[in-house]
Amino acid sequence: MTNATTVYRGGNLLSIRFRFDDTRDVMMPANLAYPPATMVGLWHGGLQQATLVPSTATDAQVWPVVPPALGTRIHDMSDDNCPINTGWSYVGANHGYDTGCRIALVDHGKTTADVGSQWTDGTRIYTLLAVPDANKLLFGNPYTVVNGIAQGVKNPPSAPLTHVSGATHTATVPIAGILTPAVQIFPSTHSHTVAVELDGKPVPDGRSTGQALTISESYVIPSYQGMIDTARANIGTPLATIMAQTAPLCRVTNLYRWSEGTLIVSQRVTAQQTFTLNMGVTQCFPLTAPAGGTRRQFMPNVGVAGTLDWSGWADINTLPALTDFTPATLKDPLMPVSSMTQWAVDAQGTPQWGITMGMLPIGDGLAQNRIKYTTAKGWFISSSFKKNYPQLVWGRTLEAGVSVAGTAYRRYLPPPRTATEVVVSDGTHDFVMIERVGTVVSAQMRAPQLLNRKLVAVGSTNLQVPARVTADGIPYHVPVSPGYGMWRAEPDMVPAEALPGATRGVGTYFLLMSGPTRSNTYTGTYQRLLLYPMYLAEATRVDRACVEMTGIGTGVVRHGVYGHDPATGRPVTARPIADFGTVAAAVGVQESILAVPVVLPAGWHWYAHVWQAVLTTPPSLRASVTGSGATLNLGTSSAAMTGDRFGYHAGGVGGALGAITIAGVHQLPPPRVAYRRA
Repeated sequence: MTNATTVYRGGNLLSIRFRFDDTRDVMMPANLAYPPATMVGLWHGGLQQATLVPSTATDAQVWPVVPPALGTRIHDMSDDNCPINTGWSYVGANHGYDTGCRIALVDHGKTTADVGSQWTDGTRIYTLLAVPDANKLLFGNPYTVVNGIAQGVKNPPSAPLTHVSGATHTATVPIAGILTPAVQIFPSTHSHTVAVELDGKPVPDGRSTGQALTISESYVIPSYQGMIDTARANIGTPLATIMAQTAPLCRVTNLYRWSEGTLIVSQRVTAQQTFTLNMGVTQCFPLTAPAGGTRRQFMPNVGVAGTLDWSGWADINTLPALTDFTPATLKDPLMPVSSMTQWAVDAQGTPQWGITMGMLPIGDGLAQNRIKYTTAKGWFISSSFKKNYPQLVWGRTLEAGVSVAGTAYRRYLPPPRTATEVVVSDGTHDFVMIERVGTVVSAQMRAPQLLNRKLVAVGSTNLQVPARVTADGIPYHVPVSPGYGMWRAEPDMVPAEALPGATRGVGTYFLLMSGPTRSNTYTGTYQRLLLYPMYLAEATRVDRACVEMTGIGTGVVRHGVYGHDPATGRPVTARPIADFGTVAAAVGVQESILAVPVVLPAGWHWYAHVWQAVLTTPPSLRASVTGSGATLNLGTSSAAMTGDRFGYHAGGVGGALGAITIAGVHQLPPPRVAYRRA
């Protein structure tokens, strides 16, 4: 087969087939009504895992069932469709709120007429949500409201349940030996829609072939408080029949797209009321290992996390505990974990099949957005399932009407395990990813489909590549293992005339601001961090930062860069993009040489400097006479508009640059700064 996508469909069940290597195809399952929540899921009985089949296998041999003797199962995806987490329960996808209590009581005597009634264990009130049959009852735990946000209570009944109100059959319900706590409550969604298209056309039953298969779905998740309140207000009415009447928590929209061997998953969550969101877009069970084998995983930009070193091939079978990947585990803490490559190896350690998956830098998946909302964990791996959970946000409070959206990818890899070199497209953007464990002097990634495209670094990157893709591909080398990078491949366009005086070569210097200057003494700025808005037309990798001292001062000047928060129009205060270190307050050009080059982002950022160490004579620097055209938020008074205003300031910065608190706007002009391109 070529890179075409073949789709087999029978009602709600689909199998998707595309090329894996020269002799095998990979088949992936999809289910439009995956139980128990009837959402889109990546599993069905005829194709229980992603499976390798011979390229010569006929349609009749692989559909509707792939016989075990024909295929090699390589990956269980039965729980890879992604729910959201409300901070206290997973819900959506194939999950329900986990605050149900199931009681297995033979001939309990309750009927539908009792649904919505309230019962107590002497401490809390529980609501009868469903009567599945004559021998089972499903109760919902109570909820609490803290700071306007409702959440379910995790405590199950501690004593027999006695009737409070609403029931027709009021006999006490025992719990000893027959209570199962933390049961998921279904249905957990309503208003579900789903559509399937191949190259923009509906997919009929049978076999179809095209380039891009899309499955789109949308559904509403009701609030847990709304479910309990609605059940109580409608005694005797099955909750499943009136779910649309419950107060909504959020709407979830998912898009699954298969093309050229890659599965893209996009997820958008739009709040309907205030709640706390943890969201990961996708999740990934480990590969199925051959008999006697294991799974080994590499993660770019990660050092040691938990008990394993992820900068090499970590054996995830040996992971003893749930492992969080926080900024402290990263080599560059401003670039949250965005990808992983995993291989299933046999008993001799020989790779058999692999997978690469992760988050694309689109929308809320951009590093500068994720870093604000994933300080607790940008990724985690469970010890029980060895399952990967990338996180778009963790612990973010959404107000009604606010959306969060991200895009993830996955692709299966054939051996050998030399390097992960892939091009991933979401249909609009093309991204290049290179991940390689081990050194190599000269390597070349083939990418003929990207000829002449411009490569712009957008993820964790420690590799140098040419500015554009050539006919020979993308050359790179890895002097120190591991090497990795992610770039956006921008379409070739008619080149615009270069800016006057602009240079592009590695090792050349450039000014952030040109124009007239003066010598300015920074009196009264001891340990006072001054921040100035600066703009770059494109992301630029730099390895040196320079300022000019025009008068001798005591102590040192520390400088660096903070990111820009478009939501506030101010600097990102959690941490800097880079701390360039200190330079002496001595006359002349003072240059900071960066041990590790830093990528200054395209668009706005905030250059910052602070006088430190010895409070005697303030330094004088070459400063620009003009400021930028950026808007400055003055606060609640117009008084700060008087005089020159150049940026914001923060006090008490006596050491390395870190988290800051903006104190207001200042009147000191920006030093003239030059950088050297790396």
